[in-house]
Amino acid sequence: MTVVAVKFEDTVFQDLEEASTTADLSSEEMISRIVKNYLHIEKMNKIRRELKGSAETAGFFSEDDIYNEIS
Repeated sequence: MTVVAVKFEDTVFQDLEEASTTADLSSEEMISRIVKNYLHIEKMNKIRRELKGSAETAGFFSEDDIYNEIS
């Protein structure tokens, strides 16, 4: 496991502390989850960009089009 030091503006850190307390998590666990979620979203956005051309060729222009096709 790698340890990273991160600097936050005071107001951002206060918001982080409040959110982690509400979620019953340590600030370290909250930061870890936030980073994992961000990386997951970025991977999904990359996949969407890569598949966009093929999807449009197949007639899918939105997620609703896909949903309507499978439901």
